[in-house]
Amino acid sequence: LKNKGFRIEYKIPPKRGAYGLFQSKKKTIWISPISFELGIGRQTILHEATHAVQSCPNGKLSPIGWSLPLNQSMKNEIQAYLLKNYDINQYTIEKEALYLQSQKNGVEILIEAIKKRCK
Repeated sequence: LKNKGFRIEYKIPPKRGAYGLFQSKKKTIWISPISFELGIGRQTILHEATHAVQSCPNGKLSPIGWSLPLNQSMKNEIQAYLLKNYDINQYTIEKEALYLQSQKNGVEILIEAIKKRCK
């Protein structure tokens, strides 16, 4: 992502209570140091990096179009989380990020998406 012009800041995001944040206009990802202390650093990075890739090539977040495998229990958990925490307009974007952060090979999937979308 750095090679594609994105900045990654390992400090408290400028949004209260967030473990991570991506701002498209600034092409910046913030990862809160506490996410590593909580054991969710990898998931947080993958989640926010997904949003960065979703912003390629024009700065507007759009779905990548992944069809990622998850067991039904995890799908149900993500569905409930989405409905509780996000506006319907953000649903698809957030769903992709949540699905990717749950993949064992999430880094590899993300790198392929960066190559394809972020010229």
